[in-house]
Amino acid sequence: MDRILAVVNDEIITQREMEEKAYPILLSLPAPPSDADLTQIRRNILVELVKSRLVVQAAKEKRILLDRQEVESYVASRLRALSDRYGANVDEVLAEQGFSLAEFSDLLRREAKQELIKSRLIAQAVEGGVVVTDDEVRAEYHTRMILARSNDEALRALLQLKSGKLTFPEAVRQFSAGQDRDEGGDMGTYLLGKWSEEIEAEVIKLKTIGDLTGVIATPAGFAVVQLVERGLRPIETIPAADREKIRGRLKALKSVSESNAYVSSLWDRAYIKFLD
Repeated sequence: MDRILAVVNDEIITQREMEEKAYPILLSLPAPPSDADLTQIRRNILVELVKSRLVVQAAKEKRILLDRQEVESYVASRLRALSDRYGANVDEVLAEQGFSLAEFSDLLRREAKQELIKSRLIAQAVEGGVVVTDDEVRAEYHTRMILARSNDEALRALLQLKSGKLTFPEAVRQFSAGQDRDEGGDMGTYLLGKWSEEIEAEVIKLKTIGDLTGVIATPAGFAVVQLVERGLRPIETIPAADREKIRGRLKALKSVSESNAYVSSLWDRAYIKFLD
């Protein structure tokens, strides 16, 4: 039986919507999640559905339109990825969850419309707001990282560090699942582009020696990063091609930050009620 999980302004989000959004994600996991993991996944999806609904509502107000070909290209790309993974068994895998290929294609089509509308609206919202300076391009970071298996472990490590109960090397030995525990989690000295976007998006916010990020969710685990040193590499020592790559990475990271701020502003102005 379908039921209402959340109210977003004058629209609702239902259990069916959440399960439809969860299905492609669960399908991509290497193994079935535990009950606790499944609960957390569904919670995260519900929050993302609320954010998506806010953006789509804003896009409607601004009369943002989509090209049908964009939507179909998105759907074709997702179906190809599914086919690459499951081969001739795609229909059977979908049928186990009560979907035909046509029904799953329709689900992807609805998802595509939301994702494309979101990206177009946010691109408009942050256009012109992203500026990258030469000093940002030549910024050189020396950091160290705890990479924990769970969000709870990473949060415990962060709290112990902030309270001064553990030094960073001690926290690495106690909480990190990474292979660099003997080196105290040292990430070395680097320009942007060496680590994942999730990590570097938080690293660029660190300004003072000893500053800590919050818990960062990454494909490899849950990270906490500390700034050891920050300097400026002479711009002439960085090859032109590398400078352009770093500039592009910074624009992407700043766009994500601006996008998150924009969605947060929509959330702050909206009427949102969770019923589950």
